[in-house]
Amino acid sequence: MIQTIPQIKQIRYEEEGSFRLQEAFHIALQMETADDRVPGLLRRLFPQQQLSFLESEDSGVFVCRIGWGGETLASPSELAEVPHRQGYVLRLESSAATIAAHAPEGLFWGLQTLRQLLESGDSVPAATIIDYPDVDLRCMNFDLRQTYSRPEKLVEYIEEFAKYKINGLLIEYEDKFPFERYKHLRHSSHCLSQEQLERILEAAASHYIEIIPLQQSFGHLEYVLRQEAYRPLRETETSTGELCPSRPEAYQLVTGLLDEMMTMHPDSRFVHLGCDEVYSLCECGTCRQSFQGSRDRAFISFVNQLIDFVASRGKTPILWHDMLDKCSEDDLALLDPRAAVMIWIYNGRNIDSEVSGLTEKFRKCGIHVMGAPAVRCFDNQEHQNYPVIHNRIDNLVQWAETSGKLGLDCMVATNWTAAFSLGTPYGVFETTWFPMLFFADLQWNRKADSAGFIDRFLKLFHGVDPAYARNKLGNYIHEDYYMVIRSLLDTVRKQREVAELISVMIDYEYATDKSRAIHKYVYRWELFPGDAAEWQSLLNNYRRNRAGREKARPRMKELLTFFQPEEMADHYVLSRFYLHDEWEKGLYRELGLSKEDSPVLKP
Repeated sequence: MIQTIPQIKQIRYEEEGSFRLQEAFHIALQMETADDRVPGLLRRLFPQQQLSFLESEDSGVFVCRIGWGGETLASPSELAEVPHRQGYVLRLESSAATIAAHAPEGLFWGLQTLRQLLESGDSVPAATIIDYPDVDLRCMNFDLRQTYSRPEKLVEYIEEFAKYKINGLLIEYEDKFPFERYKHLRHSSHCLSQEQLERILEAAASHYIEIIPLQQSFGHLEYVLRQEAYRPLRETETSTGELCPSRPEAYQLVTGLLDEMMTMHPDSRFVHLGCDEVYSLCECGTCRQSFQGSRDRAFISFVNQLIDFVASRGKTPILWHDMLDKCSEDDLALLDPRAAVMIWIYNGRNIDSEVSGLTEKFRKCGIHVMGAPAVRCFDNQEHQNYPVIHNRIDNLVQWAETSGKLGLDCMVATNWTAAFSLGTPYGVFETTWFPMLFFADLQWNRKADSAGFIDRFLKLFHGVDPAYARNKLGNYIHEDYYMVIRSLLDTVRKQREVAELISVMIDYEYATDKSRAIHKYVYRWELFPGDAAEWQSLLNNYRRNRAGREKARPRMKELLTFFQPEEMADHYVLSRFYLHDEWEKGLYRELGLSKEDSPVLKP
């Protein structure tokens, strides 16, 4: 059987025969308009093969070929079965493959399906595949605020996204953006260079991935307002990341930042303005007077200025929904409808009701609606090292059902590294592939087999035979992927560093939080000082804890450095071990705990 991510919509198997690449094989790509990106992918997949091109002047059909076997091109009736511009027909027969589509991007996604089938190493039955997406714009998220992968890795991940038919990428750069006019806002160590940013943009363009830049424009501006020159622009002295909308300089600052962002993203249709969680609205005296104490009107007044600025330059501005959530209909009617609103709801059992109500409310005002589940967010666990997967899967499934019901045409899998830039990192990007590809599966095909997704993921992403996994682990379908992959390290053939990183994160957690956390035993010594049994129990668990940490720490650093710049890897490791190091210097030393020989029992 053919297994892919995303799962294919329709397959018609032939009664006999199979597709395989022999020494002489043939691939034909049939499209109505030419595009260099399609043969470009074909060249990358088969670098040793010669490509040929044919244009039919009568039919306006362009054909790109490797080899020649007299393949029959797709008929108009077959293409008529593909109801979406991004869809394709893939015919597999003997040693030949033919892909046909209305548009070049359809061919591109068809080639990605063929690529997965070839990389799986499985025998592929002869078949005709008809496939197309349920959602037009399917976006992943790079959050560069806290920790992020080395720039060359970001480029690699863009190609990996395309492999799974992702065609959008929301990027929040913050101080990693190579500002020119505002060079003083660049991060001193980790800001992208102009060349690095251009490589990211070029990689996205060559893989049919649309970049949506996110420039915070109202709240979450800690990286700006922490600087002494901009402190006067805060709503209050204590609102370290929120602008005062009554100050003309605030508008000048934000539009200056947006201007640079739009200039560097000329091909992006959208610019995300952020504008979420502006908690200190109308707390300064000027705002209270200007807006009669109305937080909603203060918000909409400033945001409308930004919408006009962006829309006048031919872009569609996007806003997070939360500050508009409680607006009255009268106030919401004041919002400039040239903006799109992106609803983000990450938890709860009632996504359908909440999102449906908000969508109706915004659409009544002529506002376009987009959706945003999360593949990683706070989840009441600020020190998570990988996503809280049962929350994330539930959120993604509910959103897929709701977006289908409401006909949302843009969905973003938000993937936050931290609550905000002054916090501690939740985790690293590389531990989120499982929920990211689960999102990709459902956004292309809402009826995909969610229960069997883990089997497809193990096979296609890690190269693990699901039959082997079941023989070793039993029925793991409803178990946590993060626990499953740790138990399968011996057979991981692909993305091994990702699996090892997850494993060392779990080892760290067991040594510090999930097993024998020392604070659980220190309090016993407070209750029973001088008791030999209590002391021995405390000492035993301290030694196990410390041994586990000492084993995990260098391995965590080594694996993180594979993915991240060394300074950033150091930052992440410090965020995990800092408190334990402080306890070593303070509490544990005061108690007389040591990893060496047992100390003299203290009264």
